[in-house]
This record gives sequence, structure tokens and C-alpha cells, in this order.
Amino acid sequence: MTPHITTLKSAIEIAGKVSKGNTKMPGSTFAMDSFSCNVGSKLAKVKGSTCNKCYARRIQKMRPSVNIGWSKNQIKTEQTLAVDPTLWEAAMVFQIKRMGFDEHRWLDSGDVPNVQFLASVCEVARQTPNVAHWLPTREVKILLAFIKQYGTYHIPDNLNIRVSAPMVDDKPLGAFSNMPRITTSTVHKKQTKPVGYVCPARTQNNECGPCRACWSGTVANVSYPIH
Repeated sequence: MTPHITTLKSAIEIAGKVSKGNTKMPGSTFAMDSFSCNVGSKLAKVKGSTCNKCYARRIQKMRPSVNIGWSKNQIKTEQTLAVDPTLWEAAMVFQIKRMGFDEHRWLDSGDVPNVQFLASVCEVARQTPNVAHWLPTREVKILLAFIKQYGTYHIPDNLNIRVSAPMVDDKPLGAFSNMPRITTSTVHKKQTKPVGYVCPARTQNNECGPCRACWSGTVANVSYPIH
């Protein structure tokens, strides 16, 4: 039986807080602690990696309230998923539906903590079929473990999992090039020829504008100009 969530306060207490996107990005978002990233925390120490100058880490250091909020989201998510994944799913569905946006971005800070998180995100997407979901990740081992356990067809059509290359000027991760419902992203320097679709935000006031490529499963690779 699916748990019944009746108030925003209870949903946030259970799963953490879904937020409204900023001026750059449309829709709703769900962020977690960037310092808890498994792969990202290692890459943050590597010069030339896509995490070496992580914006989320800078924000958490500069803004204590943001650090507290994202850390709470991490703790509540991991605790609730460990006890009752359906409860976390119901709380997330309640918040996303209440927001009423056409798009939702998972993990504008942080990354996938475990296989159960991915399975539950799939369920949340299934229960919000009119919302396009985008989940970027560098947690390749966790994603492969998820695929081994569930298969790619467990991923609903309205959820796009986009696997990020670990290093600037890397090619898209080939292991995912022909997997249904999974796409890739890269980061390129100004002098480097990008692969695939180039994020247009730089040319439109650092905003997504009408572009929804990141959410689209038909865009095989999105290449972001380095910040």
C-alpha cells in the first residue's frame, strides 16, 4: 500500500526539500550534500576533472544555510530509503506534483548514493508521468549495479539518466553509448571541438531558455563549455 502524504511539512521531514529552480534552470530541483559524493569527492582533488572546481562545494562553503539544507536532504533521503523506500517516494511525488512544473532536475548538487536511490527515483518518475525528469551522475559503478539488478527498461520514458565524463575534454563514456534511456554529457574547453549538442546557456545569459536538451533522451550527448 502506497503511503499517503497530506502536508508539505511531513513530506519535507520524510524526504528532504524539493526546491524551485533558479533563474538559469526551469522546473523543480532536489539537491543533496556535494561533500558526500563518492566519485565527485575524489575527482574534486584532481586537476582537470569536471569536479575540481565544483560550484556546489563553493556554494556550501559560502552559504551555511544552503549547506545545512542540502546536508539534511542527504541524511533524510538515506535514512528513509534504508527503512521504507515507498515512504520516500510518496513524499517526493507529493512535493513534485505540488510544485506543478513540467521539468524536474535531480541532484543539482550531490550524486547518487546507492542503487535504491536510483530505483526510487524511477518510481517517482513513474508516478509523475507528466513531468520530465533529468538525473546527471558520475557514479558509474552504482549505475551499472542498478542496470544489472533491474535492467535499463526499469527506467521510465520520462526519466533521462545522463552520465557525466569525469575529466574536462573527455569523450562520452562509451559503455553507455547504446543503452536505452541512458545518455551522456561532457565538458569542453573553448579551443576543443565539442562532441554532440553544445549547451547554449553561454549565448543566452547563462540560462536554459527554451532548451530542454538535458532532459531529452533523444540527445545522446550534451557538451558543456567549461566555466
